[in-house]
Amino acid sequence: MKTSSLKQNILAGLAFGGLALATQLHADTTVFFGGGNASQSILYDRVTNILTGGISKVIISPTNSTVRTYVGTIASQPGLGTVTIHFALLGAVGGFQDVANQSPEWTATTNSLVPTIAVSSTSPEAVGIPPAPFTQVKTLIVPFVFIKNTNLSPNLITVSNLTQRQAAYLEGASGTLPSAFFGGSSAGDIVYLVARNTAAAVRTEIDANIYFTGTISSYTTNALGQPIPDANGGLANGTAVVNHLKVIPNAIGTVAAQDFPSTTAGFATIAYEGVPFSITNVETGSYPIWGYERWAFLKTGQTGAPSPNQLNVITNLLSAVTNATFQTSSVLFSNKFARLSLMQVDRSSDGGPITSTIY
Repeated sequence: MKTSSLKQNILAGLAFGGLALATQLHADTTVFFGGGNASQSILYDRVTNILTGGISKVIISPTNSTVRTYVGTIASQPGLGTVTIHFALLGAVGGFQDVANQSPEWTATTNSLVPTIAVSSTSPEAVGIPPAPFTQVKTLIVPFVFIKNTNLSPNLITVSNLTQRQAAYLEGASGTLPSAFFGGSSAGDIVYLVARNTAAAVRTEIDANIYFTGTISSYTTNALGQPIPDANGGLANGTAVVNHLKVIPNAIGTVAAQDFPSTTAGFATIAYEGVPFSITNVETGSYPIWGYERWAFLKTGQTGAPSPNQLNVITNLLSAVTNATFQTSSVLFSNKFARLSLMQVDRSSDGGPITSTIY
């Protein structure tokens, strides 16, 4: 999609009953983002970019850093008053559900509020939520990867690729298969999977791309640091996955590319179906494990639909996230996300067939 077309779609999607997004004077404005955390670093950076009148407060939950609040003003739009932007990026599925059902979540300021908008790299229909009530706007492409820590898992050094069947077996039978099954160096060891939970788009998108529909066999650690089956079926964020790979030998994890740690720390991505992860391979369609990041909010006329002032803030943040200069030059974006305007392929469903847009 060309940048100009994207902007037209953004404006069309954010139109409020066909009216301009007029600023309501003398009113403070609060917007609450629920949903997934695959692009959290982008969102936090871009919030500080749009609060040009100054940031008076940043509150980060002491128990979960994806729950945070920014308070400030937008200098060019004084009519928005004090702008408060909450994030509770606890999972894409929950974000969709809470916006659709108008269910409250806790913010970093301890207020219980209903999210205004859900951010997710999976679609509502992929997780069984009807898409009809939502206005959706795509912002970027989120790739997902299988990763390993060879410093702790020397038997996995030669595990450089997973076929679709190997990936599916890894998800369903980890804890029983040796590294040799995946191309490793031993038939007498055990490989463990450290995955995300069912609230995460990482989980939804990887499962869709490798055609896995069974019960996942994911591992965590006990008080002694030993691997044990994860009773929750996966972890809540990518940082937790990486940290587990630092203590569980012979483990393979699944994360959004944003959460891949430095290769200098001994971590490496694992190719899928013979294609290594790279942004170029995502753009050309040869690396298939990715999803569209989208923002979804209720359509005009429904209870919980954003007000004109809320849409104004959303528009500001959306423009900052999709800004071509930012996406081209920022270290937060490069090698972690793909630009919509550079994609040579698209797909109509999560994990579905990839088709060319240039032939």
